[in-house]
Amino acid sequence: MSDPIGIDDNDEDLLARGIVYYLMVVAILLLGAGLVRAGLILGITPTGESFETMNLSARTGVVVLVFLDLFAAVGLWIRAIWGPLMWAVAIIVETAMYTLLSDLFGAHPARVAVHFVLIGIYLVLAAAQWWRAARL
Repeated sequence: MSDPIGIDDNDEDLLARGIVYYLMVVAILLLGAGLVRAGLILGITPTGESFETMNLSARTGVVVLVFLDLFAAVGLWIRAIWGPLMWAVAIIVETAMYTLLSDLFGAHPARVAVHFVLIGIYLVLAAAQWWRAARL
């Protein structure tokens, strides 16, 4: 159920190895985002922002994204098959929050753009790997 994705440790396939390393970089970014949000819940922020003073929708969004980001980070890091799925769910939730529900959560177009760039790179790499495997 949580078989590793990607490559074996002795695999010579450069594309597969690149995908695994790319997902590890994304995992580090998600871990950082999750820890920043966890710090917000704990009251550890550079701006002194308090979790208690946030409105209910913002608090709910922060809590949901803490779990999604951290679970996705772990899944991507250990190369579990559910890692990219959790990452996709996190992207969908955060994109919906900052676009469709921007009246509740505010608009953050830079965050949405970063998500689309990161997932776009992954999809291009995965498609290249699939195309190459289909040719062989």
